[in-house]
Amino acid sequence: MANSRPKTNREKVIESLSVLSKQVIGTNQLGVSANAIAKEIKIQRSTVSLYLNELVRNGEAVKINTRPVYFLDASFYRKNKNNIPQVAQYVENEELIQGEIDPFEELVGSDGSLKDVVDQIKSAVIYPPRGLSTLLVGESGVGKSFIANLAYKFAQQEGLVTGKWVVLNCAEYADNPELLSSILFGNVKGAFTGAEQDKDGLLKAAANGYLFLDEVHRLNPENQEKLFQYMDKGTYRRVGETNTIQRSNARLIFATTEKQNADFLQTFLRRIPLVIQIPDFQERTRKERIDLITMLFFKESQTILRDFKISSEVVQTLIQNIDKGNVGKLASIVKLTCAEALLKTNSKEKTIRIKLDSLPRDFLRESDIKNVSPDKNYEIQIHFESEHIKSRNTIERDHLYKFTNELIQLVLKINMESLSDKQFYSEIGKIENDIIDYLSFELRKTKSNAFSEYVEQTLKSILSNLYLNIGISQFNSSANLLTKLVIYINDYEDDQEIFKLNESVLIIKKRFPDEAQLADRIVSAIQNQFEVHNVALYQILVFSFIYSQNQKMIDRENNAIIITHGYSTAESLASTVNRLLGSYVYESFDMPLDASVDDIVREIKTYFKTIDIEKPLIILVDMGSLKDLDQRLKKIYQGTIAIISGVSTEIALDIGNKIVQNNINKVALRKSVELAAPQLTMVEPPKRQNVILTTCITGIGAATYLQKLIQDNTNGKIKVISKDFYELKQNGLKDQVFNEYHVRIIVGTDDPNIPEIPYLSVEGLINRDIGDSVFMSAFPNNFTTDGLKKMNQRIVRAFTVDNIASNMTALSPNATVQQVENGVTKLERSLGTKLDVYLKINLYMHLCFMFERVVQEEPNMDYQNVGQFIQQHRHFVEITEDALSDMQHYYSVKIPVSEIGFIYDILKNRVDLSTIE
Repeated sequence: MANSRPKTNREKVIESLSVLSKQVIGTNQLGVSANAIAKEIKIQRSTVSLYLNELVRNGEAVKINTRPVYFLDASFYRKNKNNIPQVAQYVENEELIQGEIDPFEELVGSDGSLKDVVDQIKSAVIYPPRGLSTLLVGESGVGKSFIANLAYKFAQQEGLVTGKWVVLNCAEYADNPELLSSILFGNVKGAFTGAEQDKDGLLKAAANGYLFLDEVHRLNPENQEKLFQYMDKGTYRRVGETNTIQRSNARLIFATTEKQNADFLQTFLRRIPLVIQIPDFQERTRKERIDLITMLFFKESQTILRDFKISSEVVQTLIQNIDKGNVGKLASIVKLTCAEALLKTNSKEKTIRIKLDSLPRDFLRESDIKNVSPDKNYEIQIHFESEHIKSRNTIERDHLYKFTNELIQLVLKINMESLSDKQFYSEIGKIENDIIDYLSFELRKTKSNAFSEYVEQTLKSILSNLYLNIGISQFNSSANLLTKLVIYINDYEDDQEIFKLNESVLIIKKRFPDEAQLADRIVSAIQNQFEVHNVALYQILVFSFIYSQNQKMIDRENNAIIITHGYSTAESLASTVNRLLGSYVYESFDMPLDASVDDIVREIKTYFKTIDIEKPLIILVDMGSLKDLDQRLKKIYQGTIAIISGVSTEIALDIGNKIVQNNINKVALRKSVELAAPQLTMVEPPKRQNVILTTCITGIGAATYLQKLIQDNTNGKIKVISKDFYELKQNGLKDQVFNEYHVRIIVGTDDPNIPEIPYLSVEGLINRDIGDSVFMSAFPNNFTTDGLKKMNQRIVRAFTVDNIASNMTALSPNATVQQVENGVTKLERSLGTKLDVYLKINLYMHLCFMFERVVQEEPNMDYQNVGQFIQQHRHFVEITEDALSDMQHYYSVKIPVSEIGFIYDILKNRVDLSTIE
């Protein structure tokens, strides 16, 4: 028996991961480390890491991002979640398992500048029955192909496609349109020289999947026509095919560098409902540009298997000088840069240093490096094995070190006696106000979570224990802000050296021992909770917060607090007013919405232990639910208590100013309350009448008929107006009718595609299962179920042939009705189908009005591209002319092809016309 093939290293890693994963059950282990597998199969750990991360990306493994990193076989994890609870707490949700992660998370900017792009593409993918054809527009290299492929992955994940991802770059065959047509649609044997056998095209290959056509503007007009026929009907013919029709359900995504290209047929563009503009590299946010640079260097580190240290100058040069070529050019430059740096690096060195001279010379010659600042640090460090990235690439980190350096300069100045204590306090206060402003209003908002709540409780406890020694309050105004500061430092600190930082901390400890002691206690507690890289950084920032708050707590003749319901409401108000007053006046209490007076009293009693309770107490509250507070507090507070409801910034500022000036009494309080009485200002929207809008693809005449029909059957309670279909479709919400009226429903024979307003087809108008819900939603005060039933009965009666004819003015109703009915019957036979009742009513209405127009020599000649319609639908024209020949003969008229085009449009989305093409 022949020896079996030896296993590859990849296969060994997969097998070992599977075996070792099973051993996790019944233990406290979180998974299998790369080192354990390396020892098991005796290959290098770096090679194991490479394969494990590849398995994670392919959805074959789960990664637990602890230190060290652990892995589990993905299928094992899914089957045994309940048996390994120690892992579940780290894998918080299923999105951590590759294959269930949203594919668009790979896209830098998916939650930023590309969020709208992603939302539109997802909408197009899930739109039934087989998505919406989409055109991506953007300069070369912006990532159109990458985004299109993510759409396919998203469709796969949603279970909408099972077929292949097929790509064709139309530019490669632009000079040979016949070959391009063969590749795209296929050909039959003998269709052209060299066509020796039947061959299917890419449309067939992409069945149940996606066909991506890049550089689609390079398609010639004939191929564009074939494509939009496919988009209309899902059918096409191979090159040289005459009798057989091919079908496919391949979804289409197109890409082009410019939508306004003369090579595009307007009829082709009209078949593409969604056109999405992809922003250029320089249109992306600064953070996204740096993230893209980081991502590309990270990919190269995984290929080369070496650590990278990319200098700040390189990052800044790339940020500022990638214009033409966009992300595609950036990727090429990064690859060449890594190759150059690798060449210059000793093979024994673990880290490759990327400097300015590593960049391609051509790119450097074309680049403007005058704006590269030595003061800005955007250095990126990448560790390929752990996949750890250290990057000083955010505004948040820049601000952290800017604030720190400003504080260091102040400390050095007071040490040199260049500042008085009063000046030092004033300058510290300014910096601290800037920090609080930044944390409260500019820093990206993050939701409160268990970690932040735990940190806040820890800080409250520390501040409470040391309050009597230092004088700083332990309640919301201080603890909440200090929590924000600590979490901010934790999120953005790194191991960069800060000039004179340690020296400044020693000066602080010597000159301000009380505040420094409290800062040390807080930082020590923080160290017990999470990893702290730079202790001195925490010390100087926490000290500045404590010092500025402590100095503001000047002894007052009154105590003052603000109590509100809701998270951070009182804290935010108190903080704002205290800062405007330049002094610590108000303490704050944020209470849950369902908090009782007992809960509030319990919280305030703790606060009373830290203040002089014989001084007058002013309480600002937000709502009347605290009306019993005075009776409860007078039993535990010895001073005078004043409670003012309806707290606002205005009244808090006015009363706070009087407290600062020690100029507060009953008269002053009453005056403050009177002056703060709420003022009413109303801004009313322009009154627009609610209306129903009717429209019809065959002309304003039919729309006017629909208008009269609905108006008569709503007892005149609702205004109904009519509008030309093509004008409405072209203008969308910009049409003047939407400025003049509040359009609640559009009723018509075809959808003008205005997503913001519900559309009701003629069929839906008749069908109560559809129409009732639309009317009830749009006009809930005008319709009842019984009323809709009666209206529906009247509308159905109004749609009988007799009533349609009775609205005609030029022709004999009875003769016209009979002719129309006979013509529709002949048309049904020719098409080989029976029209449903709704479509028949629609067609009857159209044909009656059409013949009246033609007889009066006023045919509708506005059908677009009549010549093209004749060329593509010649057989339909012949069938329709034959079906209506008796009527033409009877009235001695000739129906123009433009009118037949409208008949085709009525039928095309409701009847399979492919058999006659």
